[in-house]
Amino acid sequence: MSTDRRGFLKGLVGAGAGAAATGLAGCAPDIDPAPLVNAEKDANRRVVLTVSRYPDLSRPGGAITLRVNGEPQVLVTHPQGTQYVVLSSLCTHSGCPLGFEKNEAICPCHLSRFALDGTVTHPPARSPLRQFSSSYDSDTDELTIDFAAGEEGFPSVVDGKIFFPFAQFPQLQTAGGRVQGTPGGYGTLIFVFALAGGTYAAVDSICTHRQCPVEFREAEDDLFCDCHQSRFTKTGEVTAGPALATGNLKKFTVTSDSTGVTVAIV
Repeated sequence: MSTDRRGFLKGLVGAGAGAAATGLAGCAPDIDPAPLVNAEKDANRRVVLTVSRYPDLSRPGGAITLRVNGEPQVLVTHPQGTQYVVLSSLCTHSGCPLGFEKNEAICPCHLSRFALDGTVTHPPARSPLRQFSSSYDSDTDELTIDFAAGEEGFPSVVDGKIFFPFAQFPQLQTAGGRVQGTPGGYGTLIFVFALAGGTYAAVDSICTHRQCPVEFREAEDDLFCDCHQSRFTKTGEVTAGPALATGNLKKFTVTSDSTGVTVAIV
């Protein structure tokens, strides 16, 4: 492993880099994580990159790892021509920083691979990478990444709140019902659960251990993080895994009336 590569891993994921480096040395070929770049965001949580300033990104087939204060670390890729794709930069198997080769995101630790839409193409990873909204202007050579962008058709944050009308989300009228999606203005997947007794819970989807995504599993009726097997209840309490040392999922205040459910995003 080169000195630059070892130093990159150490600076990229802190304590987690030690595990990543161990995996790299033991079981993977010389696949490097994408080079690290720091950037600033504007008041709307957008980052604008002039692509030609970043040789590792400007060439087709290239990529960079982008670090922005207060936002998830992302892998910015340039598959071809004017196409750019932005994905979460940590493998969903064990949280290692990803590289990019032959139009796939590749984990140097255990060789998981992901397609450009984030889906897993090679295990051991099982959960997809998160994809972030981005647009490229060929006239200005600027790539804009929007960390607050939401999912089409999902309610957005308005005055710090998200409203889920029962007319649109009838599943929230029955205990056991669930809504999940990425609200515009927040930019991260959330879960809203209808609980027994007419109460509700809403939680963020980012594991508190290594910031990997959690998913809801119907069979266990709980939330799970595939990276290191942490487990959380529908109200966000951690019950198993290394997240026991780092805490519960982020929770939101939820209220309801006869018309729907309101989640306060703060």
